[in-house]
Amino acid sequence: MDLGCHNKMNIQSGLQEVDLASGSEYQNRDSNFRVSLIDLWHIARIRWRLIISIASGVLVLTAIVVFSLTPRYSGAAVVALNQQQNNTVNIPAILSGLPSDQPTILTQVEILQSDNLASRVVSKLKLDQDPEFNTDLRPSWFHVFTFMNPLNWLPSPNATLSTTQRSAQSRKKTIDNFLKRLSVTQLELSTAIQVSFESEDPAKAANIANALADGYLEGQLDTKFDAAQKATQWLSGRLGQLAAQANAADAIVERYKIDHHLTNVVGAEGSGSISVLDQQIATTNAQLMQAETDRAGAEATASRVAALVRDGHADEVSQVVTSPLIAQYRAQEAQLVEQLAQLSSRYGPDHPKMLDLQAEKRDLEAKIAEEVNNVVGTADNDVAIARSHESVLHAELSRLEGQSGEQGQDRIKLNELQANATSARMLYDTFVQRSKETQQEQGLLIPDARILSQAAIPTEPSFPKKVLVFGIAIPASILFGFMVAFIIERLDNGFRVASRAEETLGYPVFATLPDITAETQRSGKELSTNAADFIVDRPLSSFAEAIRGLQMGISLSNVDQAPRVIVVTSAIPGEGKTTTAMSLARHIAQTGQKVVIMDGDLRRPNVKTIAGIESGKLDLIDVLSGKCLLADALVPDSKSGATLLPAYRHVKNAPDLIESRAMSTMISQLRASYDYVIIDSAPVLPVNDTKILSRLADAVVFIVQWEQTPRTAAYDAVKALREIHAPIIGIVLTRADTKRFHYYSFGYSGYYYSYSKYYDDRAAT
Repeated sequence: MDLGCHNKMNIQSGLQEVDLASGSEYQNRDSNFRVSLIDLWHIARIRWRLIISIASGVLVLTAIVVFSLTPRYSGAAVVALNQQQNNTVNIPAILSGLPSDQPTILTQVEILQSDNLASRVVSKLKLDQDPEFNTDLRPSWFHVFTFMNPLNWLPSPNATLSTTQRSAQSRKKTIDNFLKRLSVTQLELSTAIQVSFESEDPAKAANIANALADGYLEGQLDTKFDAAQKATQWLSGRLGQLAAQANAADAIVERYKIDHHLTNVVGAEGSGSISVLDQQIATTNAQLMQAETDRAGAEATASRVAALVRDGHADEVSQVVTSPLIAQYRAQEAQLVEQLAQLSSRYGPDHPKMLDLQAEKRDLEAKIAEEVNNVVGTADNDVAIARSHESVLHAELSRLEGQSGEQGQDRIKLNELQANATSARMLYDTFVQRSKETQQEQGLLIPDARILSQAAIPTEPSFPKKVLVFGIAIPASILFGFMVAFIIERLDNGFRVASRAEETLGYPVFATLPDITAETQRSGKELSTNAADFIVDRPLSSFAEAIRGLQMGISLSNVDQAPRVIVVTSAIPGEGKTTTAMSLARHIAQTGQKVVIMDGDLRRPNVKTIAGIESGKLDLIDVLSGKCLLADALVPDSKSGATLLPAYRHVKNAPDLIESRAMSTMISQLRASYDYVIIDSAPVLPVNDTKILSRLADAVVFIVQWEQTPRTAAYDAVKALREIHAPIIGIVLTRADTKRFHYYSFGYSGYYYSYSKYYDDRAAT
């Protein structure tokens, strides 16, 4: 929609006057303003040049920064934690392998980026002598940038440090710079860890990454070796203590045995070790059992012998049979019997030889009987001896059993001492075995990780990542430009759309006048940039159409009695009120009506300048002062049929002249002579002149410069006029950027190009 059509709409809306209740109304209306997606789209379409300019500037700055940065290369080595451990020997947990759970892996990641490992690599590769990491070795010009930091202007706390402390601090800074280039990450959910390092030299980056991986494995071996060595030392010291304790416990046992006669002896095969007392009791018990057996046997033998002898069967006694003496006697008796048998055939029983043989026989039988009696006596004697032996053994056994009872408590204590000695000896033997295992493990130590891949020398820099940087910078710069444009739009406290002005000020907008400067530039011709001349030079222009809309709005503001004396004012200077007043007067003059434009701003008169006339002898001030008649001060407009009543000079008593009866009389004369009297008045906020003039007018047209007049200023000015009941009928927005105005009003630039076909903004007619 063009400006003229928009003005016609404002004329209809202007027929309904909106009352300004209080000063809080403006704040409420403004605070309820919300930004929609359409508003954002409008901002992008309107401010696209600003957005592109800011985005381009950001991209250029980004390119300068990116291409001025020293490229860095990244070398990456990969290490993996071993899940299978060496089980050659069963050793203590201090030498066991690492588990593969997530906390352990994260712990190894922290070890890889620890100060300790970094210090080892720095020392190994002598990076403390490399200016890339030791900033103290960089060229002197580099420290100029450091001095530019305001924090470095303060007194340094390092001034009191000793040389050793300064060296330690310098090394710490080197290690910190080293760690800033280091990146250690776990590869997904595996036990593999990637060690990446950035450096300005690609070969150095690869070497440092490999040195970090090697140093990590060496650190594991050193840790294990130190642990094994400390364990061995501790075990060795502990072995000495345990050996002394075991020996002392054994000595206590032996001493206790001796003191309490608890010496043990080795029993029969398989019976183990028994005490002497127990062995004596066992032996005595066995002897007693044997003695009882012997006694029973002796008693049986004695009883049998006595029975046989008593029954006359002494020859059946085994002892008699087996007795050699009795056997000898029996043999001799047999010989005698044989001899008696031989001699009995020769001799008679009384023969001396027979008698001798009979006597010898009786002698032998007496000896045999005596010997048999001896045998019986021997059996009884054996019984007595057996009984005596048995009695002795009974007594001995009782004595030994008594001693065994007395030694019971001693043996309990002995068992306790032996248990302590055995425990001490077993502990000593266990530590001896552990010591041997630990010594064996020292020769079998392997790291808990291995290098999967060595870092290769990179061919492409990893920093800065130009594609990524520009990939982010392009949308970011556009977004930044849009944010700047949005902030400018939101911080701009002016009016861009008629509806906003109507909502805030409470009056209809009769017209939105385009910016003539932009119109002239688009025409490409050497035309006047005085907007008031466009009414004459370009009667078919958009500016002239907007003035027609203003004149129509004034006419329709009161259909029954159209206003004739019109005051044109604004809130602050420089908003285009004089140009608007002159343009309106010239347009009315072109319609064949009589119109006069009076310079009501006696402090800064500007009508003569806009009209392009030279200063004359008589002016408005002379009329008000009574020095001349009204007709003597009137000047015809050279561009149109309008009449001018200018003021050529400043006056100090402007309020007095405006409030004088002469002013009222003069306006009455002009009302009677002209169809329209247009008064270019002073701004409302700086002075009170307009408030006085508005009481003499039929209508007041309030001028607001598009996008420039602060809303609060416009509101305060309208409120001031309302307080004195000034007849405000409408608002005019001036110096609007045509394209942007249509964007704000309708959201599509096609309206401007479509409706511009009805305007002749390129050539004068």
